[in-house]
Amino acid sequence: MTTSARERVAAFWDDHTARWLRGEDPMPTPLAAWFDSYQGVGSGTPTRDGFPEPYHGDLLGREHTPRMVVLGLNPGEYRPQFQSRDGIFAREIKEKYGSYSRWQTTYPYNRPPWTDIIGRNRYYQARLTFTRNWLQDPEADHRDLLIFESYPWHSKLITGPLRPPAEIIDAFVWQPIAELPVGEVFAFGRPWDSLAQALRLPVVSMLGAGGRHYGSAVPSRAVRVYGLPSGQLLVVEWHAGSAGPPSAKETALLRSVLTGVLNSADDAPPRPRVAGSSGAAPTAATAGRSSS
Repeated sequence: MTTSARERVAAFWDDHTARWLRGEDPMPTPLAAWFDSYQGVGSGTPTRDGFPEPYHGDLLGREHTPRMVVLGLNPGEYRPQFQSRDGIFAREIKEKYGSYSRWQTTYPYNRPPWTDIIGRNRYYQARLTFTRNWLQDPEADHRDLLIFESYPWHSKLITGPLRPPAEIIDAFVWQPIAELPVGEVFAFGRPWDSLAQALRLPVVSMLGAGGRHYGSAVPSRAVRVYGLPSGQLLVVEWHAGSAGPPSAKETALLRSVLTGVLNSADDAPPRPRVAGSSGAAPTAATAGRSSS
């Protein structure tokens, strides 16, 4: 039976996480190449002591189809209390929810016990606020937001370039995003601009610092718009002193400018791909082959 890219990706990571929770360290093709594509040192050294977190949110739309997609670099610092094999989140996946994809529909970093022990997740809250501002919907909530990581293993810092192979990002990130009803995909922080260039994405527009002035009140703000294989747009934004999303006022300005970019290109709104769009996407069967 033909499955969608989202279903294939979810099944791949569900299988991988289940094996990891059983004490294995599976690295099926193409995970070894993905893991080796970042060579961090010191506090930036990646670890496989915690389970990888390739995405955050309801990938399959079991409860609600996401209306906003944001890209991250990696899932951040490894916290054994939560992410080790006997950690709180590992036990939740294994004993309560049964799979990584089901567990992610509960938005674990935005609820207890994480918020009780670690505190409010400012990274997540900033992106949820941006979601509400961009959608012009103050009622938008965690169900509307889906985050993909370019590198799914934990490290406290990023201390070197991220160079994930383009075919891996296509299979694990671009293809599932292409099935979602979103016209724009967002990434915040300059490292994603370097990553977009390394992935050889075509430039659609250069706005702000180093490009065409568009009225931003922040002189250092730069916006780069890239085309994705689906016809959707990747919008990368950064400014001095912060890797977070823009304010509500700056978001409204950016929305109006991007509408003009689309209109000037005489483009119709991108359509999500149909299910089963490519055989290159990962499948659960590939988890049976270990490459390390």
